Amino acid sequence: MSTDSLSPDSLSPDLLTPAVADVAEGRARIDAIDSHIRTLIAQRVATSRQVQALRKAEGRPGIQHARENEIVGAYVDDFGDAGADIALAVLGLCRGRLG
Repeated sequence: MSTDSLSPDSLSPDLLTPAVADVAEGRARIDAIDSHIRTLIAQRVATSRQVQALRKAEGRPGIQHARENEIVGAYVDDFGDAGADIALAVLGLCRGRLG
């Protein structure tokens, strides 16, 4: 089974990660995953702002709404309706100040 589309409804947890032995181990793993997610989001924000600056230097708008709609759609495909909230939060962080 491919993990390209990680729908919570289509994958069982054991396909994504091994079982935890106890609550403390589970919490430690969650903390590590959350730290990794925050690092990835920070990298995405920095990369997105670079792309926006390049687009602006080329005389194009920094934000491309069709592209953002594709991103939201991908999150919805993977995580259902809650995916839209996640995508919009990430996109909002990446936009920064648009001045």
